[in-house]
Amino acid sequence: MTQRINFDSAILDGAPRINLSRRAIISGLAAGTVFPFVTGCETNAATGQSQLLLVGDSQIATMAASAWTDMKAQTPVTANSRLKSRVLNVWEKTLHGAEKQGHIAPGQNWDVAVFDTDDVNAFVMPGNRVGVYRGITELTENDDQLSSVLGHETGHVVGKHAAARYSQQMVGQMAIAVGQVAVAQSETLSKYGPQLGVLGGAALQFGVILPYSRAHELQADKLGVDYMHQAGYDVKQSVRLWQLMDSNSKGQRPPEFMSTHPDPGRRADELVRYINAKGYALM
Repeated sequence: MTQRINFDSAILDGAPRINLSRRAIISGLAAGTVFPFVTGCETNAATGQSQLLLVGDSQIATMAASAWTDMKAQTPVTANSRLKSRVLNVWEKTLHGAEKQGHIAPGQNWDVAVFDTDDVNAFVMPGNRVGVYRGITELTENDDQLSSVLGHETGHVVGKHAAARYSQQMVGQMAIAVGQVAVAQSETLSKYGPQLGVLGGAALQFGVILPYSRAHELQADKLGVDYMHQAGYDVKQSVRLWQLMDSNSKGQRPPEFMSTHPDPGRRADELVRYINAKGYALM
């Protein structure tokens, strides 16, 4: 979704920073302890993909707890019981679709908040916390499209995307720190240290972190379609949702390479191919 807040940033703000001295990095490289994260890879059972995870679900959920509390304290929650009931009903059906898929363990407790603002947005935070804005419920034309929104957010949980983003940024911090040491050790490069630092940060942001985030969004879209299908919703409406999002955000979004989210038109096209490939429908 086009986000009103960046929940990844909210989580990472509470995470420890990597601040090592030059001597510590050099010593760590010699001892083989600077890159302990190489042993942190695991295969995600739902996606079949290997992931670098430096923290567990409980740790990342704890990091997000205060951000969620602040969010609910600072943002008005809807008093419209009919709207809240609609969101909760679609959420429960969609979540059951993920349970039928074997991707979510049944019987978990979820905190679902419906915020009373115009933002066309929804988000999920670690610890089974889901936020839905009135604006996205008004954009959607039916419950099938709302299920696509909520299925997408469930896909982020199943994909362990928050923990993966946190882990990736930790690795990025370490890579930049090691690069700075290498520059400082070189008489030729040391004079260009500040400029190289800026370029390294930009390369990490635009070449790694943002594409990585866009890949997560596309993966969550497809997982969401799986859950829609299992829940009995019309998966074709997921494509219609992104067409609506495309029309709604014209002229308001940056070029895709500068964004954490793929272009809505691309997302619609990707879903058409996925739906056809899975045999859910013919589009």
